[in-house]
Amino acid sequence: MPQEAYLGLDVGGTGAKAGLVDGQGRLLAMAHRPYHPHLSADGHAEIAIDTVYAAAREAAGAAIRECGAHVRALSIASQGQTFVSLDDQDAPLHPAIVWYDARAAEQSRRLADALATAGLGEAAPVVNPMATAPKVMWLREHFPALMARARRFLLLPDYFAYRLTGRAVTDPCTAASTGLYAEDAPDYCAAALALAGIDKAQVAEIQSCGRPMGKVLKKSADEWGLDAETLVVTGTNDQYAGALGAGNCRPGIVSVTTGTCLALVTLAEHLPQPMPAGLLGGRFPITRYQFALAYSKTAGVVLEWFNRELAAGLSLAELDAMAARVPVGSHGVVMLPHFDGRFSPVPDPDVRGGFLNLALHSTRADMYRATLEALGYTLCECMALLRECGLPTAAVRAIGGCAKSDIWLQLSADIVGMPIERPEITEAATLGAAMIAAVGAEDFLSLEECSAAFYKRQKVFVPDPEHHALYAEHHAFYAEQLRRVAGNFGISTMGPKDQSKNGEVIKKGH
Repeated sequence: MPQEAYLGLDVGGTGAKAGLVDGQGRLLAMAHRPYHPHLSADGHAEIAIDTVYAAAREAAGAAIRECGAHVRALSIASQGQTFVSLDDQDAPLHPAIVWYDARAAEQSRRLADALATAGLGEAAPVVNPMATAPKVMWLREHFPALMARARRFLLLPDYFAYRLTGRAVTDPCTAASTGLYAEDAPDYCAAALALAGIDKAQVAEIQSCGRPMGKVLKKSADEWGLDAETLVVTGTNDQYAGALGAGNCRPGIVSVTTGTCLALVTLAEHLPQPMPAGLLGGRFPITRYQFALAYSKTAGVVLEWFNRELAAGLSLAELDAMAARVPVGSHGVVMLPHFDGRFSPVPDPDVRGGFLNLALHSTRADMYRATLEALGYTLCECMALLRECGLPTAAVRAIGGCAKSDIWLQLSADIVGMPIERPEITEAATLGAAMIAAVGAEDFLSLEECSAAFYKRQKVFVPDPEHHALYAEHHAFYAEQLRRVAGNFGISTMGPKDQSKNGEVIKKGH
């Protein structure tokens, strides 16, 4: 008989990954299918929903064919906010609007203001320009005839659930990204639905992560290479699934994801109050804990940009090898990685990226190492924010794309001054989704039990004390350059403990 396995799907910003895991947490097969959202000149980010769905289906099919396993249960880890509107025939009315699209800033302000003055007897949902509800309002205002036909508004995991089982179901963490649901509430906020002009029947049911939603429909089973007995289990946001995959199931562990963005997740029984502007928080899938999330909007996507625009024909592995031959500090070259604004430690939506301190002898290798170092400085700043908020950071575990890079992990350990662990499975969101599937199939009692059982460490990168001391100086120079550039935009990039600092630019040699 075929080996039984759990299928974890990670439906990300630039591709879909499918991983099959056995009952001991061993990876049996992994497949990836890329896609690329279209970004217009005015910042609208969109992708055809059928493109995303087909990529996930093809990745799953490839992984199943590779190992020949029987899929007992599956779950989906996906981004929040990203959504599509469907008509009464379930046909998409427009391309899916991607989470980081911020076109609905005005609608977000109106909805947030209306909720603030509504006199709610309950907690109000968090509303920002990335949330789903303001984007629905934007579409309705700009395309009224089209949106009059809208019957459903589904986020990516809701859409997958609907196609696979006939039920549109989402978890509370993902529901909170709509701007219609407040943490720990029993259901959507009625006032937010009314103010946004959305009927509750148009959005997904809310169901706890790890609960079964149903078995795969016959038609979908045939398309995906599954059978009609495969169980579909409610998943969660990819960041939290990745945290589970990194064994982040108790306070003190920080899981660092380097995908499109760089995101840090840690757990706490109680979050600091008030929360600083550069830190997000909410209920974690292990419901007795809350999560704290710090992130930089652009990380892996910056490496992809560098590869595409400045190093065409070279692989990231070849660029890593070049950067390894460059000394600490990149011969004075500084790279600012915030190509689309910054969120942590202090939100700066207008700051942009760049290379500074270039000289005629600067090389592409210098520039690439400076890019890796900039992401390490960003990690360090986010770690400092967590500590300043009283959140323990006893262990750091790296997952995602950069976790495959020895040089990035080593220089990041040197910058932060702490060991950084690389798990055996760096695509931790797929592993986390597989864990959720295993719990939904009742093969483990809890997510804590499954996460602790499945997580395995592959390597630890220990900081070099001499390099750590050098990086303290280089990080200070980097931070001053960022302050100088941000000052040209009239904004602040200073962290919580730096609000009174505003010195002259440090001159640094090569």
